[in-house]
Amino acid sequence: MSDTQPGRARRMVWTVAGTLALVAALPLAVFAAHSFVDVPDSNVFHSSIEWMKSNGVTVGCNPPANTQFCPDDNVTREQMASFMRRFAQTQGSAGADVTDTTDPLAVNDATPVELLSVDATPTAEASVVLNAHVTLERETGADADYEVFIAQESCTGTKVAATGWTATPATATSPSARMTLSLTGSDLITADTSYVLCAAETAETGTVEAHALQRGLNATWQPTA
Repeated sequence: MSDTQPGRARRMVWTVAGTLALVAALPLAVFAAHSFVDVPDSNVFHSSIEWMKSNGVTVGCNPPANTQFCPDDNVTREQMASFMRRFAQTQGSAGADVTDTTDPLAVNDATPVELLSVDATPTAEASVVLNAHVTLERETGADADYEVFIAQESCTGTKVAATGWTATPATATSPSARMTLSLTGSDLITADTSYVLCAAETAETGTVEAHALQRGLNATWQPTA
């Protein structure tokens, strides 16, 4: 049996309607770039609210779903306390200072020695500032060159900062050569990252090793704008 003209027309209408419905749904299901349904991309505060969500400063206003931000609602004192506490947690610091000279570490060849380590634990993308210091002492002997550096994860990782020292021969009145080295570096991270303070002997004309005495490594971080 052949289709009648009215039947074909009705099927065409339904096909067109279904296609339009699918196309209309795609921007919401696939292309939506905002975290909250009540804060569209056109909202003038969209980027700031997204920053708050990405950094954990806000979680939403309709638990447990938390799909809304309620941008037009007033903020209570207890909500403000929560915002402030979460914002404080987006920033952090960690580190260690060692000043006990009875705990020296030998630095005697090109293999780097790990002196200290620290973990930066941001909640989202963050800028990290690292500060370190180490006092190296070399006993009586010939010249030698040393490098002190901060690296990601291990002494063979990406270097964030570095400095050096050339130890000159000691004399009878000064039986050891000593130098305190300080260095500062910065890094941009998106997840928990470990940093290590390392030292290595890069050149030597004798066989006398050096010792790392006082040393410290600190990291501070805050979210990027």
